Amino acid sequence: MTMVRILRNSLKLPKKQALFALNRETMRDTMVYLLLLMTTLCLPDTIRITYHYLNEEAGTSLDLFITQLIVLLPFIIMFLTVAGVSALAGIAYMIRTMTKRKLAYHQLWKMTGYALTLPILIVVIMRIMEWSHWLFMLIPLGLLYILLYKMITTFPKRKSA
Repeated sequence: MTMVRILRNSLKLPKKQALFALNRETMRDTMVYLLLLMTTLCLPDTIRITYHYLNEEAGTSLDLFITQLIVLLPFIIMFLTVAGVSALAGIAYMIRTMTKRKLAYHQLWKMTGYALTLPILIVVIMRIMEWSHWLFMLIPLGLLYILLYKMITTFPKRKSA
């Protein structure tokens, strides 16, 4: 039920009420949500790779393929999730600095993770439709930073010393 609540609030962003509700979520719930979101992102490609493996002669054994799918893929997803959200949150930190808002990096990290919901769903749809031109990837990225800018400017400015 927690993941459904997080998904619902993430889709309501940048509304203030959804933003403050998501900021009260634990980091554990945030990580589980992000891992589920990234698994959803990788699902169309995983299905496509498995389909091609089963229908074509493959150079690797079935045991090795299943091991890679069950063990290696989740670890890669976890690593890329943490690294990717951290890098995107670094850019959000620069936005925070330019707008002079009171936000810590860990808050920006969570906000970036939750703001990724709609862009990732758009990317999943684009992958299913097989729209792979690099210009199409600018749409979700632009949407992400528009959402982040609106979310960051919701918070009060720092007081000048």
